[in-house]
Amino acid sequence: MALRLTGQRCLVIGGGAVAERRIGLFLKEGAKVTVVSPEVTVKIAEWAADNQLVWQKAAYDESVDLAADFVLLATSDSELNAMCAKKARALGALVNRADDRSDCDFTFPATVTVGDLEFAIFTGRVSPRLSRLIKKDLANRYGAVAEMLPALREMRKTVRELLTTPAEREEFWQKHLGQKELIKIIEGDWKCVEDILSDEINRIRFKS
Repeated sequence: MALRLTGQRCLVIGGGAVAERRIGLFLKEGAKVTVVSPEVTVKIAEWAADNQLVWQKAAYDESVDLAADFVLLATSDSELNAMCAKKARALGALVNRADDRSDCDFTFPATVTVGDLEFAIFTGRVSPRLSRLIKKDLANRYGAVAEMLPALREMRKTVRELLTTPAEREEFWQKHLGQKELIKIIEGDWKCVEDILSDEINRIRFKS
């Protein structure tokens, strides 16, 4: 599941390297981040200085409001993390604990971006090495697919204009863009697929 995080409230308890990595993901998506920690990494301090997040320079205590959309718990105190998780959930937050994957409402997959393509990789933490290999393979394998997406996006617009019903459009794409065509694209032969799609689109245009 992918969530739109723009404007969502994210509370982070802890300011170490793990917190930094996860904060970076939330900032990238436009979340409103508050960090509660007496000390933070240099990068988190820079984000605070640039007003990209709010840093409450103090240790967690009962005065901290755990009401948020997302709560990240990244302290070295497992008992504190567990207590905060319970309280945050009671207030309606989704919780991620850096120290206990079994007590998480959401997790952070390994990700790779190739042009407009975004891949999320879950291996259940069985092998970080495998995740890195898969990321490299996806980046290499799907570069050609990413390159043709702008052209395919324009074709999709045209097909939508020419074929008025979802059923007609689904039939068109199932017939002319299948596994065989995907293999051609991956192998660098998008031009061949593009020519076939263009011919079929022109055929529909002339019929109408």
